[in-house]
Amino acid sequence: MYDQPIVERKDSSPLATSLLGVAAFCLIFASVLLCMSLKEFSVPNSTPTESAKKWERGNLDKTQKRADKLFSGVELEDEE
Repeated sequence: MYDQPIVERKDSSPLATSLLGVAAFCLIFASVLLCMSLKEFSVPNSTPTESAKKWERGNLDKTQKRADKLFSGVELEDEE
C-alpha cells in the first residue's frame, strides 16, 4: 500500500476557472430573465393553471382570429 507513487494534483488553469465562473453567471442570469418573462405573461392574483386558462380564453382567441384574417386569402395546394 505504501509502495504506490504519490500522485500530485495539477494546478487548474485560471482561464478555465474564469470561463466556468462566467458560464455559471450567464446561466443564473438567463434563468432570472426567463422567470421575469414568465411573470409578465401570468395573470395577477391567480394560480398558474388559472392564469393559463384566462390567457387561453383571451389571447389565444385573438391570435386565432388574426391568423384566420391573415390566411383568409391563401389557397392551399392539394398534394398529388
